[in-house]
Amino acid sequence: MEAKKTVFTLVGAIMIMSSWSAFAQDKWHVALHHDREGKALSGDIGKLISSIRNGCNLRIAWGTKRASDPTQTIEHIATPIWVSVRNSETVEAQLDDYLINLNVLGEPPEDHPRRDRFGGTEKAVNWRASLKTDGSFNAVWYDAGTGAFIERIPQKHPMKWFVDCEPKASTPLFKSN
Repeated sequence: MEAKKTVFTLVGAIMIMSSWSAFAQDKWHVALHHDREGKALSGDIGKLISSIRNGCNLRIAWGTKRASDPTQTIEHIATPIWVSVRNSETVEAQLDDYLINLNVLGEPPEDHPRRDRFGGTEKAVNWRASLKTDGSFNAVWYDAGTGAFIERIPQKHPMKWFVDCEPKASTPLFKSN
């Protein structure tokens, strides 16, 4: 019985240590934090681009205050499905579709300012966006059932660009002429 207890304790300790090791390696770093105009507040574009070129995973965070009630805020963090590095100076990321409906919004129908744009309170819409390190954020809303375009909402946001590894030196895939 004592041998079984020792084996069980040893296996348990190994499992906990391996879980902790995996957790400790899953660190996210802010490679770039910029204001709504793309001016770096911390980190820099070079670190972000080097991380992308080295295959690091990327997450982007942004948020806003509701114009009609600045005490209400929302924060988002997303993993892009497509990332581009343009001319070794700008990063653009595209987000996957996100279904928005009455339950997701979580607000009474009369309280949501974009409700009429969606075509009513019960209509589900999809949302997708592209974000750039210059602060631009281009959101597109379209009908979830038909795919019909509803509205494009260009915006500017401060953003944080997270990577899951420390940036190392990298070179572009294509050199400028």
